[in-house]
Amino acid sequence: MTKGENLMNFVKGAAIRENEQLKNSFFQLAMETFGISFEHWDALGYWNDTYCPYAFELNGEIIANISMNIGTMVIDGKAVQSIQIGTVMTKPIYRKKGLSGQLMDKVLEDVKHVDIVYLLANESVLKYYPKFGFEKRKQSVYLIHTKDLLLQPTEIKKLDLNDEQTRKFLYESVTHRMPVSTKIAMLQNESIVMFHAIGPYRECIYYAPKLQAIIIAKEYEEKVVIVDIISKYPFELMEVLQQLPIERPIIELGFTPSEVSAIILKYELVESGALFVKEQGNVSYPNHVLFPLSGEA
Repeated sequence: MTKGENLMNFVKGAAIRENEQLKNSFFQLAMETFGISFEHWDALGYWNDTYCPYAFELNGEIIANISMNIGTMVIDGKAVQSIQIGTVMTKPIYRKKGLSGQLMDKVLEDVKHVDIVYLLANESVLKYYPKFGFEKRKQSVYLIHTKDLLLQPTEIKKLDLNDEQTRKFLYESVTHRMPVSTKIAMLQNESIVMFHAIGPYRECIYYAPKLQAIIIAKEYEEKVVIVDIISKYPFELMEVLQQLPIERPIIELGFTPSEVSAIILKYELVESGALFVKEQGNVSYPNHVLFPLSGEA
């Protein structure tokens, strides 16, 4: 440090969210590191206390960050407290100085009371997280051939996420939703779901009045990915799928089905990154399930 420079400070949560300079610096670092934008999500009011960044700032600039996302995870029908780690980033000139490790220690110290801490890591850091007690989990993907379904399409309406009332309807539906699965599901993670809804999935969200369900479905050339099914009421997966106007030959589920029927095909997911889990209670996170896509931070 040269004379007159400020020392690096630790800041977290509202200290960043409510400080325009720090918040904008956080946004800039996220764009530079991941190419993602938080501005619109924040402007619409979806950044709340469930998303808490832990950061080091220097002269009013965020130079390193790790965020925690608070939610409830459903594992085999049981609801448990969970924390997802995300937005792990450091400005290039400050890397390899142990800043991320210091922030991780601070996060883990604060979340000793939760049952499950987890994160999705890219291939460049697969050897990093085991140092903090995280263990890798194998994931699976679930596919259905459309020809095996008895399709009886019902009316669906595409939702316009530019409309304020539509966003309120989606947010309220997510807030009071039933778990999409009894195997692995996320609840009380409205902030994350809305980030996806107004971002990468904004053109993929539909409402089926007869089913009283919101469906997030993303189409590709040979398949449609049913990212999520959001409903306040219990539903049968096959009943929902058979009433959707699906034109692709393959359906891929963006979550783990509660029951695997004869027509649901299960394969180990081959991915460059990995899901890491740190178990802190009496709950075990299983292998060969799929963490829901709409809950990824």
